[in-house]
Amino acid sequence: MNLVERQLRQLCLRGVARFRICVSEASFATVSRFRNDLFRLYSFEHEFVFAVGTAAAAVADQGSGPHLLVLQGAAVYDDRVFDRLLRGDDSVAVYGVDGAVAARVRPDRLAALVAGDHLRVELDHLQQIGVTCVPASTLDPYIPALRLRLPAVMARVPATGSLTELEHLMYRRTFKGVIDAVALYGYYRPVRWLTRRLSETALPPNLFTVFSILGIWAAVPLFAAGHSGLAVAAAWLGVILDSVDGKLARLRLHLSSTVGALEHLAAMPGLALWYLAIGYRLTGGHLASGGLWCWVTWTLLGAFLVDRVVTGAFKAACGRELFDYAPVDAAFHLVAARRNISLVLLSVGAAIGRMGAALLAVALWTGVTLAFHALRAACVAWRRCTAGAR
Repeated sequence: MNLVERQLRQLCLRGVARFRICVSEASFATVSRFRNDLFRLYSFEHEFVFAVGTAAAAVADQGSGPHLLVLQGAAVYDDRVFDRLLRGDDSVAVYGVDGAVAARVRPDRLAALVAGDHLRVELDHLQQIGVTCVPASTLDPYIPALRLRLPAVMARVPATGSLTELEHLMYRRTFKGVIDAVALYGYYRPVRWLTRRLSETALPPNLFTVFSILGIWAAVPLFAAGHSGLAVAAAWLGVILDSVDGKLARLRLHLSSTVGALEHLAAMPGLALWYLAIGYRLTGGHLASGGLWCWVTWTLLGAFLVDRVVTGAFKAACGRELFDYAPVDAAFHLVAARRNISLVLLSVGAAIGRMGAALLAVALWTGVTLAFHALRAACVAWRRCTAGAR
C-alpha cells in the first residue's frame, strides 16, 4: 500500500470516515492508486483536492465545527500519534526528529496553514499560529497490544536516514511481545522476506492462520505415533506461519481481534499436547504406569502449567507482561522454555533419535524457567509492596 493509503487505514480503524487528500497533478496518479481491498475493508468518504487554498477556505467557512487532522502525505505515522491527536478537544501537533508533523486544528485555523496552493504542515509555522506542539518521544513507549516497549515512530519519506532502517523498524513493530533467540536469530529474516512477498498479493492473513493451526495440531498425532521427524517439521511449519499471519495482518492493517483470539485459543494447547503425545509414545501408551517417562511427562506438564499461572497472575496484578518488565526479564526470555526453545530441543532429539533425552531436557529447562519467573514475580511484588508502604 502507498503511504496515504496506510494513513487512511490507520484512521479508519479509529473511526475517522471523511478525508480530503491534497495532491498535485504530478502526484495524483501515484497517490490515488489504492489496493482493491481498501474499500472492501473500510467504509469512508474521500475526495482529491488540487486547489488547496480554495478547499481550505471552504473548510474555514464552516466555523467552529469538528477539529481537522492535517497530515503530511509522504510520512509514516505511529498509531500512538493518531491516538494522541484524537484525544481531547484542543489544537495540538506531534512532531518527529526529521520534520515529520501531524496536527489537529480547528477549521478556522486551517486557512493560516495555506501558502499559495500548499499546506504548510511545518513545526515552526504551527507554533506561530498557537498550536501546542509535543515531540513524539514523549508518547508512552509501551504498546499493550504488542506487549513491548518501542518509541513512537514518525518519519518522512524519503527519510533523512536509511529507508532500509525505517523498513526494519516498521517490521520490528509487527512482532508481538519480546521475542526469543530462535525468532530473533533464526527465522526473523526469512519470515520478513516471506511477509514482504505475501503483502504484495491478495492472499488473506487468515489463510495462514488456518495453516498454522493445522501444522501445530498435526504434530500431536505424529509425535504420539513416533514419527518425530514429520512431527517437528509440521510443528515448525505451524510456528513459522503463526509468525507470518500476524505480521502480514499488521503490515496490511487487516486486524481482527476475533480471529486473533480464536487463533490464540486454538494454538495455546499445542505445546502441552506435544509433551503429552511424546510421553504417550515413550510409555507405550501407559501414562499412568508410574515409570520414569511417566513422571517426566507429568512433571513437565505441571511445571509448564504453573509457569503459565505465575506469568498470567503477574500480568493481571501489574498490568504488564513479566517477559519484558525489566531488561533482565527480556534477556532471559531469549532462552526461556517457551514454544520455540522447546521445539529446538525436541528437533535435536528427533534428529539423533533420542526423544526421551529431549523430553527430559525440556522438563529440566522448564523447571529452571518456572523458578526464574517465580523469583522475579516475588521480587517485583515485594518492591511494589515496600514502595506502597512508604
